[in-house]
Amino acid sequence: MYGVGAGFRAVRWVDFFEGAPDAPPWALWLGHREEEGESGVRVGTLPRKRYEQTMCPRGGDPVAEVAHSGALGLVNLTLPDTSVPRPEGLIVALVEHAERQAKRYREWPLVWWDIDGAWVRARVWHFAGAWTGFTEALPDTYVVAIGVGVESRGLSLARVSDLTAYGTDLRAPLSLVELGRHKSTQPKAWIPPPTREAFHPDQLALTPKTD
Repeated sequence: MYGVGAGFRAVRWVDFFEGAPDAPPWALWLGHREEEGESGVRVGTLPRKRYEQTMCPRGGDPVAEVAHSGALGLVNLTLPDTSVPRPEGLIVALVEHAERQAKRYREWPLVWWDIDGAWVRARVWHFAGAWTGFTEALPDTYVVAIGVGVESRGLSLARVSDLTAYGTDLRAPLSLVELGRHKSTQPKAWIPPPTREAFHPDQLALTPKTD
């Protein structure tokens, strides 16, 4: 598992996990938000074996699937408050845009991230005032990040072996219900979108045209 380095003073929580009931999770997302601000980073650790053998059993592109995970997460994270009216067809258009961008991940700009003291290359996509990126540099896992109010260049990540700082005990099975309950007790255990009261111009540009 990977999270933002200790130098980022943040509220930390387990944001989400992917897996079958009563089985160890195969992917884990950790949330980080500045203690005295609204900037934050969501970090996902995705196993290479699953993406290469299970999600792409017939020789598909597992990296495109990884990019899609980050792009879709970015679309969700940048949506304004639910009180803001959703233009007809816009949500579908945003999801389709994320899918198209993920397939073009080779065109995403390259940046460098610091992971456990080693500098590695990552590809990033900026959209709606935020960004997502991923690295293929680690042997067993892909690491994906989604950032709001944080620079994509020079991101510092570190291996996480103990989730105590994230309010979770690894000795107990993970439960979405328990994660939701834990997050509800922490008002800052979420990352606000770049614009909460309106859609970003990047998003509005995708609004389907009506006759």
